[in-house]
Amino acid sequence: MRRRIGIVGAGWTGAVAGRLLTEAGFAVEVMEKTSVVGGHSRAETMNGVVYEPNGAHIFHTSNAAVHQFVNAHGLTRVYDHKVLTEIFLSPDDGDDEGRLLSWPPQVDELKELPVWPTVERELASLPPEPAGDNFEDYVVSMMGRTLYDLFIRDYTAKQWGRPAVDLSARFAPKRVELRDDGHRGLFRDRWQYFPPNGINEVIESVLSTVAVTLDTEITVDDADRLGQDYDAVVITAALDDFARCPGELEWRGIEMRSSYTPTDDPARVLTPAYVTNRPSARVPYTRTVETKHATGQQIGGTVVSEEMPGAPRRHYPVLTADGANERRNAELAQTIAGHFDIPVYFAGRLATYRYINQDEAIADAMAVAERVAADLSG
Repeated sequence: MRRRIGIVGAGWTGAVAGRLLTEAGFAVEVMEKTSVVGGHSRAETMNGVVYEPNGAHIFHTSNAAVHQFVNAHGLTRVYDHKVLTEIFLSPDDGDDEGRLLSWPPQVDELKELPVWPTVERELASLPPEPAGDNFEDYVVSMMGRTLYDLFIRDYTAKQWGRPAVDLSARFAPKRVELRDDGHRGLFRDRWQYFPPNGINEVIESVLSTVAVTLDTEITVDDADRLGQDYDAVVITAALDDFARCPGELEWRGIEMRSSYTPTDDPARVLTPAYVTNRPSARVPYTRTVETKHATGQQIGGTVVSEEMPGAPRRHYPVLTADGANERRNAELAQTIAGHFDIPVYFAGRLATYRYINQDEAIADAMAVAERVAADLSG
């Protein structure tokens, strides 16, 4: 008799783990509390225009195994992602005109700004390597105070609802960079893709051979039943949600305020880039996202989304300087596992309380599938 595996959540991690374990000969069921698969990465349409209700999702990776896997499921359309940032050289003065610059900041562009002499002096006085326990100290040590104030300070306060000194420096190297090599693309990964219809079709292909049950919320209250139905469980859901203790973990959510505009020209877009950062405190949102830049859709209309931070959703874990939330997540994992008489595994962005990209979520799935197969095949 085939060993049975239950997987909670049908985002990238749950879908890929489900596929790999099915291919390994296990009887797998993926359970999803919503009516669709794809999780945070899922795209939608408005009047036929593809847009992203959970923010921009560009697939990029240097992991050969992940690359080979997504290629096999139809993710093949190459896309080079470039981001712009609108800055105001007088942050507290509402009269000056905003300037569009590359993100990450490029030294050759910065040299054209009137503040360059100040920036140059600050860069010359930086330590050999960035350092600091909190996000602000680390980034200031990377680019100096002037660039930090222009590009980072207010964006971070809006995004996280707190000053950067309260946030961990651990994710700074992954998210902030100052460049002097002319590379304009946001990512440096070997492979980068954006599917013309959004990621949905790719994840649906991954799940095409897997039993999926939608509109089914699974929590710790179901531990006894899950123990009877399965030989192991993989949880990819947020653990405070799964443990029925909302508020135990801090999450930062966003709301995409999306609006459709008809256009006569099917190629027309309304914003200067797929993603345009708006770090200034003058506007309440952090960036605009116009997915039509990335899809290349030829359609008479476009959708522009303003990314508003602070929504009551579990989009981003809040990694504070003291690491309290990560420790609480580990405690919840232990508590949840204690309710089961079968092996329980935790994987993915939500369950492990990490700030990770799509390819890292897939790598998580590959690793957990390998562990489950090794444990249950022995």
